[in-house]
Amino acid sequence: MNKITIISGSHREGSESLKISRVMKEKLEAHSNCDNVEIIDLAEVKLPFWSESYTADEKEVIDKVAKQLESSDGFVVVSPEWHGMVTSALKNLFLLFTSKQFAHKPGLIVSVSASVGGSYPINELRTSSYKNSRLCYLPEHLIVRHAGTIFNGKDDDDKKTEAYIGKRALACAGMLLAYSDALRTAREMMPDMSDFPNGM
Repeated sequence: MNKITIISGSHREGSESLKISRVMKEKLEAHSNCDNVEIIDLAEVKLPFWSESYTADEKEVIDKVAKQLESSDGFVVVSPEWHGMVTSALKNLFLLFTSKQFAHKPGLIVSVSASVGGSYPINELRTSSYKNSRLCYLPEHLIVRHAGTIFNGKDDDDKKTEAYIGKRALACAGMLLAYSDALRTAREMMPDMSDFPNGM
């Protein structure tokens, strides 16, 4: 069985990213080999920005999130596209936490756009967030465009797009869980990399 953590990367309260994170939670829980799904909402969890030192209160927040990430078997990283970029809170998360939390675990990227965008966060996360964390992003991702028109529980929602994204999200969730099962075995067989804590 798998424990999955969904990271909602928007620091805007009540965001579309949080809404889509809840959709992904529902899709993951529909699979029989997933028994625990938790959401870290970066609008609610106030992580301090990376620094050389932290106050006791800041360290308490960091330690709590670190334990949650470390106990997870896989991740869904949900990012809005702000000015063609991922959010500062999400970038900061990958500075604060390391391979101890992420290494050799699968990650599904879900990008959220208010219009027809959404591709830039996919590229940015694949390029800059895996090197030292050694997070293994799936060869599949999900882009939710016109996010404000779906999954609102309203009669005027775009039902056709909602059905398509829902079906694709369910398939992506299944792929994440399949990789989670497989990479658990890979982690058990991993060579000692303590001499090489960072990727090249």
